[in-house]
Formats: sequence, structure tokens, C-alpha cells
Amino acid sequence: MIKRNLFKTHLIILLSLTLINCNSDDSLNKEYEKYTGNYEIISFKSNVAVDLNNDYISSKELTNEINSFGLHDLEIKSSIISFFFPKTWITFQYPSSPEGSVEFLDYGFGTKYQYENNSFSLENKSYVEESYIDNIENNKNVTLISDLNVIDSNHLEMSISKEYYDFRTSEWIMLDIDIIFKKSNI
Repeated sequence: MIKRNLFKTHLIILLSLTLINCNSDDSLNKEYEKYTGNYEIISFKSNVAVDLNNDYISSKELTNEINSFGLHDLEIKSSIISFFFPKTWITFQYPSSPEGSVEFLDYGFGTKYQYENNSFSLENKSYVEESYIDNIENNKNVTLISDLNVIDSNHLEMSISKEYYDFRTSEWIMLDIDIIFKKSNI
């Protein structure tokens, strides 16, 4: 009888510990859920002032240079993060703009992540941005320098290295860019 009660007691303790552990793991694993959704880039700040839009004005804050930011620059889902960084589409074949005509397009990149300690640790931290300039292949490597970190409940930040064409120097320049994302209310 004592053995049977001891067995029941151990079984109850073991089940209780299992349930407690499951509950704490679930809350830890679901902490990321408050950050799921869409974000827009509100700051895209470079380490170097550049003229990306050929307006003869150089700036470190690239939101002044690029017009393609919107409500879906970043999307966080339960297992993947998708980034949509501006890609340069440039041509030198327009007679009215022999120095170059430029537009910016969203270029998507997705990766899995682990969420821990207010940070989304990214599985893949680089990708190749496929591109052509006047029918000549001109691919660019993009490196995510940091993980995606929480600033507060509505803002996230990260850093990347990415090449952009600078009209002031007429060269492609590798820029280190600090990014701040704001959660979209849609």
C-alpha cells in the first residue's frame, strides 16, 4: 500500500512538473507573437552621405533618397521573416538622362529565425540581389550585419551592408545602413 501511494505521489509530481515545463516553454516560444505582422522602414541611415536619386543632394538618411518604402518592408510570421529592401534599377540608355535614370524596387528576402532575449536571431544573413544594368548582369551581395532587435513594442532595428549607386561619385558604394522599422497598423 505504501509503495502504491509512493508511486502515485511520484507520478503526480512528474506530471505536474511536465505540465509546468510545457507551459513555460509555450509562453517563451510564443513571446515573438506580439511582434508578428508588417513593418515599414522609417529610418534607413547610411554611414556615408550619397546621392542615390540624382537630385544633386547627398544625404545619410536614405529615406530622403529612396521613394519605395511602404507598409510591407518587413513581415514577421511564426516561422519566417521577410525583408523587402530597396533594389536599384538603373539605366544609362535614356537620351534625356545620359548620367543615368534610376528607380527603386522592393527586393524580397526571407529567412527562418529563433526569438530570444528581445532579438530575432536570423538563420541566413546574406543574399544575392540579382540585377541587370542595360542588359548586363550586375548582381549585388547584401549582408545582414546584425540580427533584428526589439527597441520597443512597435519598433525594431538592424544593420545591413548593401551597395547603391552614388550619382555624386558615379560609382557603386558599399554602405553600412542602420534601419529602424515601425509596426504598421493595418
